[in-house]
Amino acid sequence: MMLWNSLSASKARDAMLPPIKGFFIDIDGVLILEKQPIPGARDAIDFLKREEIPFMLLTNTTRRSRSSLYTNLQRMGFPITMDQIYSAPFAASLWLKSKGVSSIHLYLRGDAYREFSEFRITTNKPEYIVIGDVGEDLTYDNLNQAFRLIMGGAKMLALQKNRYWQRGDGLAIDAGGIVAALEYATRKRAYVIGKPSLNFFQHAIRQMGLPPENIAMIGDDMEADIKGAARAGMQTIAVQTGKFQKKKLPRKSKLPHYLLSSIADLPRWYRKNWM
Repeated sequence: MMLWNSLSASKARDAMLPPIKGFFIDIDGVLILEKQPIPGARDAIDFLKREEIPFMLLTNTTRRSRSSLYTNLQRMGFPITMDQIYSAPFAASLWLKSKGVSSIHLYLRGDAYREFSEFRITTNKPEYIVIGDVGEDLTYDNLNQAFRLIMGGAKMLALQKNRYWQRGDGLAIDAGGIVAALEYATRKRAYVIGKPSLNFFQHAIRQMGLPPENIAMIGDDMEADIKGAARAGMQTIAVQTGKFQKKKLPRKSKLPHYLLSSIADLPRWYRKNWM
């Protein structure tokens, strides 16, 4: 276990960092990697549940509905409830409802479409086009269809704008590349729903019911997880699994606040510092 900013474990409280009373945890690269649990991840979640430490899973995945995520995590042995999952597609559906939107076009793959069952899905002048990671389904024709819909008046709602993600066979381009291409071609900006959106974190904070300074975000993405959470006033913990690369951190970086080898180290680290 290692801590940044020259802090030793015994000096965490002396550095005036508030006690951590709850956690937001990324899924891909933190709990699982290519459909397999990261060693020790289930034990870490068991620890949080046993000690009654509040936690939520915050994910930018755009290919799965909350129901699908819940089912898969349950099959892997993670003791969670559906209410503990806060995903970008779910957040997008809530946001669209709050804006009174009725018609949308979905540019994504997988079963995330289930989150949008209350909307009219159409290619005939939709109010918004919801953009996610389409992976191997990306073609010139469907990208050009999205381009034409936007040029025809549809607004862009990006579920996230991550540059890349970690697969079992290596790094893979994420939805950010698609969003950037459409922004460049249309000269229009997308509204981004998922991490690192401040609204995304603030909504999750309200659900958690704790002050942001008492919540720590655990993630493997410096932009979406760590910097986004810090802007929302939270403490941050990076794990050296998934796509995180310590060697790419600026030498005098103030973030993350803490660095763990893996979420498997969380129980021991938390007991030593906060119990």
